[in-house]
Amino acid sequence: MSHRNNLYAVRAGGDLATALYQRGQSIENLAFAQQNPQTLKTNRRLLLAQYLFVLAFAVLGVRLGGLTLETTTPPLVQVSQSPQFPQTLQAPRAIIKDRNDVILATQISMTILGADASAFDNPHDVVEQLKQIVPDLNTSRALRLLSGESRYVILQRGLTPHQHQAVLHLGNPALQLRPSPHRVYPTGATAAHITGFADADMQHGLSGLEQTLDKIEPTSSFTTTLDIRVQHIMRDALLSAMAAYKTKAAAAAIMNIHNGEIIALVSLPDFDANKPQASPTLNQFNRMTFGVYELGSIFKIFTAAMALESGAVTVTETFETSQPLQIGGYQITDIHGQDHALTIDEIVAYSSNIGSALLALRVPAQTHYDFLADLSFTEPLYFDLPETAHPIFPTRWTDIERATSSFGHGLAITPLHALVATAAMVNGGVLYPPSLRRIDVPVGRRVISADTSAHLRRIMRSVISDGTGRKADVEGYPMLGKTGSANKPQDGKYSDDALVTSFVGAFPAQNPRYALMVMLDEPQGTDETFGFSLAGWNAAPVAAEIISRAALFLGVMPSRVHPQAKTIGGADAS
Repeated sequence: MSHRNNLYAVRAGGDLATALYQRGQSIENLAFAQQNPQTLKTNRRLLLAQYLFVLAFAVLGVRLGGLTLETTTPPLVQVSQSPQFPQTLQAPRAIIKDRNDVILATQISMTILGADASAFDNPHDVVEQLKQIVPDLNTSRALRLLSGESRYVILQRGLTPHQHQAVLHLGNPALQLRPSPHRVYPTGATAAHITGFADADMQHGLSGLEQTLDKIEPTSSFTTTLDIRVQHIMRDALLSAMAAYKTKAAAAAIMNIHNGEIIALVSLPDFDANKPQASPTLNQFNRMTFGVYELGSIFKIFTAAMALESGAVTVTETFETSQPLQIGGYQITDIHGQDHALTIDEIVAYSSNIGSALLALRVPAQTHYDFLADLSFTEPLYFDLPETAHPIFPTRWTDIERATSSFGHGLAITPLHALVATAAMVNGGVLYPPSLRRIDVPVGRRVISADTSAHLRRIMRSVISDGTGRKADVEGYPMLGKTGSANKPQDGKYSDDALVTSFVGAFPAQNPRYALMVMLDEPQGTDETFGFSLAGWNAAPVAAEIISRAALFLGVMPSRVHPQAKTIGGADAS
């Protein structure tokens, strides 16, 4: 046969030629069939049958190939292989650790229990069976879900391996099980306000560092500055204080004064990060970073720093505080007035409201405002947690607002603001922003001189040795500090009974390394405090307990020598 005839045969055969080619038959065979019409008719029928046969197997092969791809990595471990069971793929969230690599948040594989609600005519029996296996199952919710027509509902998350097997043994094809990453917080409530928590599907952080992780570059782990041992000590001390003084709430934190690293931070009441819904929503409120309070007399150390730094006051100058101070229609008084003129050191140690107001009014109004702004008292702190608050600054800045703010009334800040500012007062005068991330090269800004800072350390030691903070002193760990007691604003006026008490300090006194802030919300007087509810009777001893137990974990060794402070006489704890 000529090449021309071969070519004609291919053209004449059309799809038949293609089918034969796929079957491996030659062009010559096709041409031979065309030369015999009867043979061609028979062969066409045979070839058509072969073609259909091949096509059927091709379709089947595609289907089998698809099934092979779908089942190469089975997404479910379940009683029923229901195609309605949703599947999600997600990158694991970062493991959160403390500074010593103790895990604060991680994920493990647990089981989600789902069901095809449309398969149940009477779900009561299966709910009762499941309740025996999963005691935490919300039966009313499960009954409501299974009474619907949805092909897939989630009944319970976080089944243990034992519960998983028990559900399998029920043999109910309408129940569905699948492995799922489950976020767990091994320390429970101890660091809950730090870690926060993520949503059930671990797609989004809802609070704390979990929310922060959504906004930074993905990472396999996030090492914090926390020391969970110190965190536990602090929380335990605050829980005891809440019970002893019947407080509504409490908060505390410790910060490295030389770089801003937060070592411990507690807000009470708190919640278990593994099951935040089990506690009142208000327990999730971080009072240390998100609550704003008028913190009272701890502001006197900031006022003294401003007066010294501005040069408006000398250390030897005295101020008459024996009589109330009248400013316009307002009168400022002292709880424990003195019958002699006071130096700046004595104003702070005796916690004189009158003296503090006189110091503030010596400074120009703009200078006063600028100093408080330098301490970040006019703006939220830049911090790793999303729960940060804006201070409440007076809308007017007249003499009365300046006078009252000098002793911590009329200006509300977060306890964390107070801690950060206190650190700057004692570390040589540099304000470092607080951080939950390790700091290699600390970056701060100078707010007071090293000389002013040195003088403030002497003043704050006098507060502990001879003033209102005596109950904060710890044998072997001499403290610097200042107490504060502020009447809470209620119904447009200040309450006579409800107080916020606080203590700010630093240790060890001879070479400070850490700053501490303690706040108690509405402490009550006790027999041990002789009915007094001022800070010197409650916040100060809480600070002492925290330091006495935590110092060794912080690498602070006890000292047999207490730094000397100028003796200025006794003072009631206010």
